[in-house]
Amino acid sequence: MLNTSQTIANDYWMEVLGIKRDRIPVLIIGNNPIEMTSIYNTLIEIRSKNYLADVCFDIKDSFDIIAKSKPEVIFIDDNLILYDLKKLLRILKQNARTKHIKIIALKSSNWNYHIIDDVDDYILKDAINANILDRLIEKNLNPLKPQLA
Repeated sequence: MLNTSQTIANDYWMEVLGIKRDRIPVLIIGNNPIEMTSIYNTLIEIRSKNYLADVCFDIKDSFDIIAKSKPEVIFIDDNLILYDLKKLLRILKQNARTKHIKIIALKSSNWNYHIIDDVDDYILKDAINANILDRLIEKNLNPLKPQLA
């Protein structure tokens, strides 16, 4: 498992300069270390936000990490075992402490929709870059409110 990381190395200078950024804990769950590490590296390179990213390669271990790090966003790979994936999503959405967590599916292709109903959003793995990840997280954490005319 990768350790939690911060996108800025020196918080002291951020404080001295009066720049404040919220820390946003993010958990990435998947069974492919190369893909998950790539997403992790993309997230921590985003300088405009202070993402605290964790990676987990097993759904069973993810419960401990969720309880410990209290992520605001979870990226979950759709290549995990379907039964375990649905169980995790059901538990997270039914628990009062975790139902606020935004869950974003990492999709390998657009043809398989079996978990889309249970997640807040999704992204194709081929489309992932720093700008898109940042906008996707921002959109899910701060949704636009409808305006009346």
